[in-house]
Amino acid sequence: FISTKDYLMKKSRAVFITVIGLTALTTVAANAHVEFSPDSAPANKKVSLSIMVPHDCNNKTKTTEIKMQLPANLDTKSFVAGALYQSGKIVATWKQSILKAGGKNYLDIKGPALQAGPDMGKNAFTVKFSFTTPKAAGTQLKFPTVQYCADGTSTSWIQPRPTNGAEPSEMSKPVPVLN
Repeated sequence: FISTKDYLMKKSRAVFITVIGLTALTTVAANAHVEFSPDSAPANKKVSLSIMVPHDCNNKTKTTEIKMQLPANLDTKSFVAGALYQSGKIVATWKQSILKAGGKNYLDIKGPALQAGPDMGKNAFTVKFSFTTPKAAGTQLKFPTVQYCADGTSTSWIQPRPTNGAEPSEMSKPVPVLN
């Protein structure tokens, strides 16, 4: 026989553990977006940046290419492609190049299929590059990004970000933005 008090204590403990677990899962999922590091840069300065690709298109396929549209107001002459890193090491089999298509410039990074997940795990990709930021202070640079997978699918990181500065929802695929 279990007393009402003991029953309520066990029930409360179970609810508490469930809430903590769900909060932790939601926090990890909410942060699993393609993001800049740092996420802001001063105007008219040469900056070195990283963009993190935290996971694959889905859990059944590997990433083969990442294509980022460069903003029209970005000085492509100052743009220097760096390298793709995984677990802190350069992935020498992946190459970066600047492509022009339809009047737009793209940073194209591709190579043999690699596992980028799980979310924010040690296999997440980090793409490094540098460029001179626009002269106007407060200019926001958007880098629509498409991640291509070995099975022919892709994930488009192109959705608008919340205008109120809130974190994008865990289900959205927000465009990477440099402020």
